[in-house]
Parts: sequence; structure tokens; C-alpha cells
Amino acid sequence: MYDQKLYYRYLISLGIVIFVFIFYLKGGKFDPSILLTASSAAGITIILDKFIFKTILWKLCPDLFYSCKITNIPFLGGCWEGTLESNYMAPGTTTKLPPIPAKIEIRHEFDSIHIKMETNQSYSSSYVSGIIEDEGKQKFLCYLYGNDADKDREINPKHDGATRLRIKHDGDFVLEGHYWTGRETTGSMNFTRKSKKNLPV
Repeated sequence: MYDQKLYYRYLISLGIVIFVFIFYLKGGKFDPSILLTASSAAGITIILDKFIFKTILWKLCPDLFYSCKITNIPFLGGCWEGTLESNYMAPGTTTKLPPIPAKIEIRHEFDSIHIKMETNQSYSSSYVSGIIEDEGKQKFLCYLYGNDADKDREINPKHDGATRLRIKHDGDFVLEGHYWTGRETTGSMNFTRKSKKNLPV
């Protein structure tokens, strides 16, 4: 995910620079051939956008876009580990479950992001996801997911839910926040990144 306004501002500026370069390379004369120059500049810019920036450069060094402020969205791809704490109580008890170890795998492409989470009890996968920024410039990873259980399906049925994780950057990136489920339960989540490999999910 990326800031479209910011990125296209850079892209338009790049297109103008390419146009000026080709224009002066051809002699700098204002005649009908200037339309061909404009078409050439636009074509080169599109190639750089689709094949160089969003494909090759993103795969090789995705952090470059954020560090150079080409986008205001940090790269979140990789494997994250942490815990879930739920307010769920087993039937017939008043005791909440202990924190549950969990792993998140994030595939972060230039213009999309997908999240998969696994615990020793269930797994979930996002079907709508995005990164938003509030008025205070705080960024959040938000997504809707479907969850299915590996075991104990009678007490842990298949369900949908929503997650909102704050992206903290205190030297290392941390994801922390809350989730809500269609079973009327909620809880907190906290994850740190263990690998930056952009995993398929």
C-alpha cells in the first residue's frame, strides 16, 4: 500500500524531467514533433512505474521507498511473532484464557497487502486490508479476516472478524492493537517482526 497522491506527484515530476531531457536532446525546437516527445516521455515514465519501481526495485529494496519519502507507508512484509489476549471464557468458567502465541505472515506488495495468522488452535486470512493514517499522522494496519479452527471446532467455530493494529516504530517496527470477532469476543494483539522476507500468503 502507498500514498497515491504523494507517489503520483513524484511520478509526474519524473515525467516532466524526462520530457525536458528528450526535448533538449532533439534540439529544443517547438514544432509538431513535440507531441512525439511528450508521448515518448509518457511511455518511459509508465515503463519505469510498472516494471522498474513497482516490480524490480520493490522486490530488491522495498524500504527504499519509505526512507526516501517516496511513500509514507513503511514496508511491513515478513514474518511477525507475538501473542493474542482474548476476553473469551470457556463455558462454565469465569477464567480468561492465558495469552496465545501467534504468528503473522504479511505479503506487502507496492499497491496491496495480505495478512495470514496462525496459532496452535486456528488460522485466519485477510480478505479486505489496508493501511490508514489518522489526523495525528498515526498509521494503522486494518483488515477483515476469516478464521477457521484446526481443532475444537465445537467451541471455536468458523467466524469473521476485524483487526486494527497500530504501526509503532521505536527503532524496530511493532504491531499492536485489538481485534473483534463475529462471536462477540474481542482481544488485544502485539507482534514484533522476526523476518523481512516478503512471504507468499
